[in-house]
Amino acid sequence: MPLISPLKGETQSKFISRFMSNESMKKEYPDQKQRVAIAHSQWRKKHGGKKPDKKESIFCYIQGYENKESKDGELIKGGYIATTHLDSGWFDEGRNLYVRDRVAKETLFKWKDDLNAGNPRANKVSVHHNRESHVTGKGMEDTARVDEFPDGEYGLYVDTFIDKTKENFEKTAYRIDNKLLDSYSIEYDTGITKGEYYDGAVIETQEDGYLMRTLMPGTLLQGYTLASQPMNENCVMLKEVLNFKELKENKNMEKENKEEEAVVEKPAEETPAEPAPAAEEPKEEEKEVSKISKDDMSLLKEIKTQRELKEKEIEFKELYKKLKPELKEELNKVEVKEKVKTNPEKNMESKELIEYKEIFNPESKISVDRQFKIAADFAESKGMMKGELKTTLALQREFKNFATNGTYLEFKGLGVTTNQNTDTDYLLSAAELNDVFDPVIYNAINQKTITWNLLAKDDFSTKGNNQVQFVLKTAQNTSATAYTGNAVATGNVTRLKFMTKFKKYQVGVEVDGDMIAAARGGPIGDVFAQEVRDSTDDLMEVINKDLFISVGAETAAGVIGFQYIANQATNTTLYNLTRTAANKLNADAAADIYINGSSANLSITNLRAAKRQAVKEGASMNNLVFIGDSIQGDKLRSVYDAAQRPIPTSSRFGFEGMMTFDGIPFFEDKDCGDADVYLIDLETHRVAIWVPPTLEMLGKDADSQKGFIKTYFATYNRAPRRLVWIYSNKTT
Repeated sequence: MPLISPLKGETQSKFISRFMSNESMKKEYPDQKQRVAIAHSQWRKKHGGKKPDKKESIFCYIQGYENKESKDGELIKGGYIATTHLDSGWFDEGRNLYVRDRVAKETLFKWKDDLNAGNPRANKVSVHHNRESHVTGKGMEDTARVDEFPDGEYGLYVDTFIDKTKENFEKTAYRIDNKLLDSYSIEYDTGITKGEYYDGAVIETQEDGYLMRTLMPGTLLQGYTLASQPMNENCVMLKEVLNFKELKENKNMEKENKEEEAVVEKPAEETPAEPAPAAEEPKEEEKEVSKISKDDMSLLKEIKTQRELKEKEIEFKELYKKLKPELKEELNKVEVKEKVKTNPEKNMESKELIEYKEIFNPESKISVDRQFKIAADFAESKGMMKGELKTTLALQREFKNFATNGTYLEFKGLGVTTNQNTDTDYLLSAAELNDVFDPVIYNAINQKTITWNLLAKDDFSTKGNNQVQFVLKTAQNTSATAYTGNAVATGNVTRLKFMTKFKKYQVGVEVDGDMIAAARGGPIGDVFAQEVRDSTDDLMEVINKDLFISVGAETAAGVIGFQYIANQATNTTLYNLTRTAANKLNADAAADIYINGSSANLSITNLRAAKRQAVKEGASMNNLVFIGDSIQGDKLRSVYDAAQRPIPTSSRFGFEGMMTFDGIPFFEDKDCGDADVYLIDLETHRVAIWVPPTLEMLGKDADSQKGFIKTYFATYNRAPRRLVWIYSNKTT
């Protein structure tokens, strides 16, 4: 069927209205959007391929997003990067409330000005918040605008130039073409990462069931990212949304439909019988003007205003070009005191990053299970779960951000740029899996109420030697005495140097291919995070058990256990040396630190004998703890049960809180032997960490993702004569 062509002298809007209302075209092209697109095509054919004036058509009627290619074949993408709609929100566990964000209209206009001015802070584009020195693209100058939507909200539109020199350009273009990347997500800085909001950045209001944050012009736009699952569903790569001007145009087109019907049916009768007199031409013009509605007139005024603003902008740019050389010369004279960082990661606020940073808050109440989930979500947002999972080898890393804090492992300042090279031109990945998961692994280990977390930790992660080296005092300074007169005798403490090797522990982490496939379309990070969580627990259980066992030879795989140190009769060497009383590796008598419980109930006599031995060797009561199985804990409680007399009106029996004996806490650990109780001086029995628990992934050799969590550490005792083992206690 032949298409309708524009009539001579017919305006574009009238032609499109006539085309849309024609019954034949409706039957041939029932889809309204398709019909509008064909109408535009016919108009351009009639006018030599000329595209419609921007003032008439600023909206793409084709469903989906809009790709534009320049004459040089560059890929340009258009769409709304931010709107004033309220986003879906997130749960702030630190404040225990639900938070939802919206961007103020004034803020959109401020960001529009930043983008049109080519502000490098605001116009850089990445994919899934993965900031790199070689960006994916940029927002094009002079293309940003703020549109009004039919629902009364506003959107910030901008054309995005995609950099085809980037190594993964083909993949990015493919994902855009196939609507795998069809949304936007902004990155912004409110100042909250520095402790408080910037002035004029955020207004917080309490709504029904949630806290609403309104981002005001004081909020800095830090660029935006191509995304597939945005927090704001309205931020699409040109979603089908009509702005204010187009709504008016459509209303005017509907009003003219009836008048245009007659013109469509009788185009040949338009020729007049005789030429119209020249004097009457002005009347026809007046008649045409009189048909313009008030809405059309206000629209024309708005267009005129925009044209005047555009002319002023052009004048400003020409003036800027003339002044640019002089301005550049003046700027070169200005002393620069601070340089802008090439990767302002810590100033960026994506939802995933906000939650991940909360893990580093010492006062955070987020559970460890939730921390693993947050780490997985953050890794997903950084693209770490795509393809083969990769990590940096532990021996190639410098653990600059690892430290020990008393009995706990600590991450200090660890962030998403941990392994970033300082070379600004050749940067490594901003973060890898072990950077993201290691802090959570530390938290999971620290949370365990087990013997491991009673022992003091020493940071040896910067040491190059594979052994712990330490000094023991073997004899006191003999010059310590009372004296008369002026004669002073000098001397020194006798010390010996000892060393012991670091031992290696690991647990495998594997996610099968069918499990990955089953999670397709969902967060693979959840599956991986749970595997890491469970594996961390399993590794910690093995390490804690080995703290008690009778292993201590330097050639053995495991660390030195409590039993090995206390049983000096059987274990005659320690730290690769023969144990003697002279070198303080042996007690004066074996029974001093190896007390036989004789298959009887745990006795107060033996507990006090152990205390006397440790204190005699110089231990402070404040540093001593008893550790035993829960069976021995019950045995100790039974000693006091007969002496307890509850208040007549009370129904509360038994012990409350932790039990102590002679002021020394009694800890119960399931990994301790059923018949055993140990007295440990926490000042002298220590753990030296060479490689903190860290995640490494292995090369792919099967239908699965494989890796392991590993750690290198050693246990050592600087006063073995203070460690006492009471063994063979009754267990029934």
